[in-house]
Amino acid sequence: MKIVIQNSARVWGGNEKWSWQLARGLHARGHHVIVSCPSGSPVWRRAEAAGLEVTSVRPGGDLDAVSALRFASFLKRESPDALLLTNWGKLFWGGWAARRAGVGRVVVRLGIVRRPPRRGPTRFALGRYVDAMIVNAPEIRDLWVREAPWFALDAVHVILNAIEASPQPGGVLRAELGVGRETPLILGIGHLYGRKGFDVLIDAFARIPFTDARLVIVGDGPEASALRARAAANGVADRVHLLGERSDVPRLLADSDLFVLSSRNEGMANVMLEAMAAGVPVVATDVSGVRTALDEAEGRPAAGWIVRPGDAASLAEGIVAALSAAKERPAERARRVAEARYRIEHWFGFERMITQAERVLFPGILVGSAGAERGEGALEKSGQPVPGPVIRPGRSAGRWALGGGRLLGGGVGA
Repeated sequence: MKIVIQNSARVWGGNEKWSWQLARGLHARGHHVIVSCPSGSPVWRRAEAAGLEVTSVRPGGDLDAVSALRFASFLKRESPDALLLTNWGKLFWGGWAARRAGVGRVVVRLGIVRRPPRRGPTRFALGRYVDAMIVNAPEIRDLWVREAPWFALDAVHVILNAIEASPQPGGVLRAELGVGRETPLILGIGHLYGRKGFDVLIDAFARIPFTDARLVIVGDGPEASALRARAAANGVADRVHLLGERSDVPRLLADSDLFVLSSRNEGMANVMLEAMAAGVPVVATDVSGVRTALDEAEGRPAAGWIVRPGDAASLAEGIVAALSAAKERPAERARRVAEARYRIEHWFGFERMITQAERVLFPGILVGSAGAERGEGALEKSGQPVPGPVIRPGRSAGRWALGGGRLLGGGVGA
């Protein structure tokens, strides 16, 4: 089968990583994959290095009809079986171009909680051009089920992100900071935007009693100066380190005692999954994807600590609980880390993601050829479900939980 995968971002983030992984996985299974992205972008460079076909022809924004006509001509010439659109702002013209060119299937991927539009070009495109939607967390699917009755329920498919873990040696970060193994290192990773909640993380860090701990934030963005000022205002500027963009995240994780996801909004955070794969304990705010990754589920224990979003007191309490477990309750810490690794292996596998994506992109074909050696393809061909968490509508509703259900923010048990 032939597919065009569109990704117009010029930065490297979770959506770009997912697009690149999918392109590689489909290519490995014998599909003809063309990646539509800006020339020289991170996706372009990685796709080209992996031997994938790339093109800079892509749809533009709502006012860019010229790019849409070029994209339609490109699609008509290539005649793919499916078009996957991964950028929300390109949905209208991308869908229009696909229909004009006679593409048989148009799928959109949504990797963050975003309310369904009530009007405008995107609403029109979703109703007229799009056949299916891929989301990466049940919370996103549940929102669309509640608020978009005009979009078919069976057209929204939850496909969890995939993590390809490779253990890395530590030592780099501690040497860089000049601290020993006894110093607790807390790590946060992401673009320095408001929705990532690093301001709340700094406020929470200032509250914890571990006065020798260090907070390391990795990533670039417009809030860097404001975050440094916030650390100074909290009196912790000498223990908060903003490292900027880094290419050695696995090695930074290997040195860390705790990973914190402080976001106000997510889809399914890849950095959280990478920390779980690396064996680093995780504290995360109760945003989309976190319950699936960390909460008690299907008779399995919690894989981390979940706290109230946007609440520094709640986040501080979660951090204290996780750091204290390392010294006072090592068996609890080990149990959660082991459960996190189990979930990465069984719920967030690469071949599993590719198999499920094939089923959405190319309905009706036998899928999973490359995954057959590990069992995924055989299960798909037999009509049995691929192993993983049971994702039901409405699962995202509920309480904020610290591990086994204790509330955070306003006092444990409040």
